[in-house]
Amino acid sequence: MLGAILSLGSAFFWASAVILYKKSGEVFSPVSLNIYKSLVALILISLTMVILKIPFFPDKPLNDWLLLAVSGFFGITLSDLFFFMALNRLGAGLVAIVECLYLPSVIFFSFLLLGESLTTGAMIGGFLIFAAVFVGSLSRTKITDPTVIKQSSWSGILMGCLAMVLVALGIVIIKELLGRTGILWANFVRVGAGTASLLVYLFCHPKRRSYLRELRFSKSWLTAFPASVSGNYLALICWVGGMKYTTASQAAILNQMSTIFIFILAALFLKERITGPKTLAIALAVTGAGLTIFGG
Repeated sequence: MLGAILSLGSAFFWASAVILYKKSGEVFSPVSLNIYKSLVALILISLTMVILKIPFFPDKPLNDWLLLAVSGFFGITLSDLFFFMALNRLGAGLVAIVECLYLPSVIFFSFLLLGESLTTGAMIGGFLIFAAVFVGSLSRTKITDPTVIKQSSWSGILMGCLAMVLVALGIVIIKELLGRTGILWANFVRVGAGTASLLVYLFCHPKRRSYLRELRFSKSWLTAFPASVSGNYLALICWVGGMKYTTASQAAILNQMSTIFIFILAALFLKERITGPKTLAIALAVTGAGLTIFGG
């Protein structure tokens, strides 16, 4: 049950972050935004570890350090960069549909690398949530018009797909390791490795001066900072915790609820209308989440 609660918490905190980012507008480029939110997460995780007196450099096998570092490189450096690039090219509607690839990617890698299998209840629940996200996302863009895909950037679709595959691979490869290590330390190493590689990328990039200017303190921090706290500190801890305390496949099913939470929060805070398809999506998702948690 703890894993399910953390996975749903991760979905909620990520949805809250998306609403905050949307309300603040697009201020940062994908590179600077990725660096900004990673630095915020690293600082907050480090402060939490200091308060809780969790050692930064415990006596762990070198393989554990390397595996977490690779996970951070896949899931933060590469995946988030591709995600923000896709968001810029496609917009929220099409990206929400591309995000549907996250769930089958985790299930595939969990089966391939961990030998996991889903219960009947979880399979039905996963299908309902997947259908809910697709139906709800479809209502946010005129995807029924074939010219929408033609007008969109195919490179953006490819980047979005790569982002989902990489973030899924990045978390599944550390699933077994999480069983013998703490959540905060695992996040510290992942985020630290991701941030370090991003900084190397920044200082080797020909546009580094432009990116550094974007990172200077400004009014945009008033919304970017709470968005980073919610999406890249609270959501990240809950996400890894959910993976630790339940199967990767079940955690991924509940993580996919983030899109449904976005519909609800957008209606409450952005005054977006709850349409018929969105109502159906919410009903399907709630039913699916219940089956995933209590379906044996």
